[in-house]
Amino acid sequence: MHQGKAAMKAQEAKTRCVDEQIEIAAPAEAIWKALTVPEELTRWFPLDAGENPDGTGWMAWGEDFRFSGRVTASERQKFLRTEPVYPPGVQGPPMVTEFRLEARGAKTLVRVIQSGFGAEAQWDEEIDGTRRGWKFQLRSLQNYLEKHAGMPRRVAWARRLHDFPREEAWRRLVGEQGIQFEPGGELLKPGDRYRARLPTGELFEGVVHYCRPMRDMAGSVENYNHAHLSITLDDLPMRKYRDVNLWLSTWGVPAAEVAAMEMRWKALLKKRFEN
Repeated sequence: MHQGKAAMKAQEAKTRCVDEQIEIAAPAEAIWKALTVPEELTRWFPLDAGENPDGTGWMAWGEDFRFSGRVTASERQKFLRTEPVYPPGVQGPPMVTEFRLEARGAKTLVRVIQSGFGAEAQWDEEIDGTRRGWKFQLRSLQNYLEKHAGMPRRVAWARRLHDFPREEAWRRLVGEQGIQFEPGGELLKPGDRYRARLPTGELFEGVVHYCRPMRDMAGSVENYNHAHLSITLDDLPMRKYRDVNLWLSTWGVPAAEVAAMEMRWKALLKKRFEN
């Protein structure tokens, strides 16, 4: 028994985790529902979600990103642990995701911990992308519950694979012929107000949630009924791809308007990231 515990501790020492949290002005009951009901999940997290015949759950972001998982521990409105379920014959990393809820009067502290990342340098970009992803998704959960509770979400999403170095990709995305930020994209800080003009005609105004030049930017879009914007450049050696993403989560914006925006963005990325 002692040797088993020592082996477990040794294994844990070789892994890293992502740990993010946010306080949301909503009761734990509403957050629990948003974490566990497929329809509610699609209002802030995946594009689609459901339950598999074997009782496991699944989430999808289009045809290229579909994941299954099972709940391995839970305490209603307080704690939820999930682990991935890989297709037969697929060996994936032993990831574990935990959600911890702490009621604070009319608010709830939501903490997410994702563990199982390797200690090797090759995991660095994967960890960075996951940390950025949870920052964005927790903000999305907050935005949904505080401003749009019960409303379906419509998403404009354009993604493009490319072979350009990060600096060149950022230059193609942001600048004179790309997205123009006021103030400049290199000057934006969390909490700043910003304006972003896209060459496709949109003007977004809101507050910056985070921004790192040549990597990402996320913020609110107040003039689109408090939508949620994300612009990212990913370079993930373990997955062997580089991509650029424009993502806007909307609530209460007409479906035709969101769909037309997505088509314009896809055409823009195709033009700007042609080899």
